[in-house]
Amino acid sequence: MKIEPEKSVLSSTPVSPHKLCGHRGVAAQAPENTLASIARVRELGLSWVEVDVQLTQDGIPVVFHDQTLSRCTNGKGALKDTALVDLQQLDAGSHFSADFAQQRVPTLAAVLAQVHHDELHLNLEIKTYADTDIAALCDAVFDCLSTSPVNERQILISSFSLDALRYCRDQKPSLARAILWETIPDNWHEFRDLATLSIHCNYRHLTQEKAKSVKDSGLALKCYTPNDPHAVAPLWEWGVDMMITDAPERYLSIS
Repeated sequence: MKIEPEKSVLSSTPVSPHKLCGHRGVAAQAPENTLASIARVRELGLSWVEVDVQLTQDGIPVVFHDQTLSRCTNGKGALKDTALVDLQQLDAGSHFSADFAQQRVPTLAAVLAQVHHDELHLNLEIKTYADTDIAALCDAVFDCLSTSPVNERQILISSFSLDALRYCRDQKPSLARAILWETIPDNWHEFRDLATLSIHCNYRHLTQEKAKSVKDSGLALKCYTPNDPHAVAPLWEWGVDMMITDAPERYLSIS
């Protein structure tokens, strides 16, 4: 199912592509978290892409958001209960458009290869659920990164899971980290050591006071997932550094 951009009167000033990050690739133009969607990021001139990573039944890190397969593939059941060989038989594109019927759920290794080819920076979200083995997932990600041609400086690890971020801090402190929050809590400074680069939050719940607090701390501030440039025009003035969006082309084509 296509993600439709929100409708609004657009702002009058185009946004630099370097202030935009493609969400799950460019999810308004291609099936999310697929190689086709990620390829659109460089085609639009962006330098950042965000994707989600989880483990298959046999412990292979793959790029996929949901806990279950049905929304984004023609499969059923839980991703964690599906072996890679079975997962890669599934159609991960036709739900978006018949034009993408050949898309598959990509391994993290394949995504990293494309990120390297396209010279992108990768915001890699450690996607956890109640039954996720955080140590196994993070260790698999570390192993994959260690054999990838992508430089560590191109990688940002983000997560809603504070436990995952603690594990990354303790086991791989050289990787940049960002905390994901729906709403930045009043006591967010208590978790300051878990973020080395940025705080990410839902743009709908950001306040000017919280934006100032984050920026005063020296961290960058990024918002997800605004698909309407006009809706977030004030947030740039508050100091937001980047919008993580399904529809970056709407920001680039403002006239």
